[in-house]
Amino acid sequence: MAIRTMSDMMAAGQPVYEREPDLELAAQALAANLKLIDVLLEPAPRHPVLLLQATQGFATYAYAVAEGQLAKAQYGAAGEVGVHTHRARELYRRGLQYGLRLLSREHIDWRQAASLDTAVLHDRLQQLTPKAVPALFWTAFCWGGMLNMARDALETLTALPRFEALLTRLVELDETYFYGAPHLLLAVHYASRAPMLGGRPAQAKFHFERATALSQGKLLLIPLLEAQYYAVRIQDRAHFVSSLQRVLQASETLLPEQAFLNALAKQRAALLLERVNDLFV
Repeated sequence: MAIRTMSDMMAAGQPVYEREPDLELAAQALAANLKLIDVLLEPAPRHPVLLLQATQGFATYAYAVAEGQLAKAQYGAAGEVGVHTHRARELYRRGLQYGLRLLSREHIDWRQAASLDTAVLHDRLQQLTPKAVPALFWTAFCWGGMLNMARDALETLTALPRFEALLTRLVELDETYFYGAPHLLLAVHYASRAPMLGGRPAQAKFHFERATALSQGKLLLIPLLEAQYYAVRIQDRAHFVSSLQRVLQASETLLPEQAFLNALAKQRAALLLERVNDLFV
């Protein structure tokens, strides 16, 4: 009863974190919250609400904090970049493990999703219903983040077809989830890789545009990631600069319920603009 009460309170309180515009305060609160979830999952390792909170929490913390430290380290020594890359990857891995544990409530095979036979994975994906979308989305976020931290690793290359199948099914189940973010994940997936490794710039452009439409242009992560991945991939400097300037010039109250992510997007946009001469030849 105590765990059920705590998990319900934490789920109900999630919007409080999302509305927090102070990045440092939000980061500290996220870290403390993650450890509390870890503690609660010890006696209740298959609790669905806690597992979803853990998956989303690690996804958010890895992207907002660990990748933020990595972005700042781009200007420092190579060793610092390696340290922060490893930390971000391991945080994403922890979130992925929680997400796969959550999905394994649907079928035990999900624990081995990264190595499942492709046909079996497609079958498991077709068995999922729209109610599985939150679990599928945050699991995909963690998996994609982990793969992105080691793009050239053999583990990444062999996982890409399975990961893409997961994203495709996610869009089929509910393209509108979290302001159109299923399209955003697919867009980053297609834009972040060279064509010989499955990259598809035209498809990336379509999914970025669809995510923008579904979010009504209010979620600033979309133009941020469009600049970071798509504009850099096609080497369109003007598109890169205009997208980031749109982020920086957006109103602080554009999307109050996602003040944290929009404040984060502004911080990342400023860092990316400082690297413009390094990213474009």
